[in-house]
Amino acid sequence: MKIPKVILSIFLFIVFFVSSFSLVNASEPDASIVIRQETLNRFLDTIGEVKKTDSFTLVGIKGEYTWTVKNPKIILTAGRARFQAEVTVSFKTLPVTYSTPAYGEVSIRYDANENKINIKVEKVAFEVAFTLLGKRVVVGEVDISKIYQIAFSFPGPKPFESLVEVGLPDGSRKKIKIESIPVLTIEEGKIVVGSEIRYTLAQ
Repeated sequence: MKIPKVILSIFLFIVFFVSSFSLVNASEPDASIVIRQETLNRFLDTIGEVKKTDSFTLVGIKGEYTWTVKNPKIILTAGRARFQAEVTVSFKTLPVTYSTPAYGEVSIRYDANENKINIKVEKVAFEVAFTLLGKRVVVGEVDISKIYQIAFSFPGPKPFESLVEVGLPDGSRKKIKIESIPVLTIEEGKIVVGSEIRYTLAQ
């Protein structure tokens, strides 16, 4: 079965038009830095297990408990970064041991002036408690966010040059200003910091 030339021409025109429209409206950055979730978690894994013993006083009674943090992770999903870990709490003077998850938010910002991507674990707290006579008794709260800070900043995608000169055949020179507009997105399993690069003639 032969396709009439008119229909084939219309089909090819539609394909070409759609393809051209997609390319013109593409929002992909001109340059980008990608930080994978696994990269961040390898840093946290290197810290290893964290353990500490704290004391408390409750109605004149003194006691101690030990908390242990394992498996810290940063989870990257579309538009959000979260911290999670497994915590075990054990009381020294009471026959009480339990495990609880610890959650917190992670802020990710791009500093255009410093050209750095800063990653910070916000408050990650869990309550230390036990049950006495059917009632839950809270003896304290522990914030572990300071332990799990990403202790370094990643370089951003900003161009090294902000102004370049181009020599022309007549001996004159043109100065071209390079500007970058940063765009930071959090995607599934990765952070993408991109720059749209704009060129303008400098006066």
